[in-house]
Amino acid sequence: MKLAKIREDVYINPYNITSIEFDDEYNTTLITMVNEDVFSLKLPIKKALDTICGSEEHLEDSDNKYNISVTTDNTGINKIGTKSDVLSLLNELKTDETLTIKRTK
Repeated sequence: MKLAKIREDVYINPYNITSIEFDDEYNTTLITMVNEDVFSLKLPIKKALDTICGSEEHLEDSDNKYNISVTTDNTGINKIGTKSDVLSLLNELKTDETLTIKRTK
């Protein structure tokens, strides 16, 4: 089992994460677990993803696919992609957009 340290006193199993999203209102990254616990981190979403996934050189894993949703108040796109797709969309994210990521089974 791989554990990721997300706070000084909290380690999580990345395989138990159901979604990660950034809350613009509170400037925090929210990590939702399979048991519905939610962790709020005062980190940019990219730093949270790097902490959970490891460095970018280890991110490409064709066995792990993610449901990716980018939404605004009026529109949205959904796709299935890899971790590198997630990071690419994160780099292109506009201030009025929300990125939601869920691991597929």
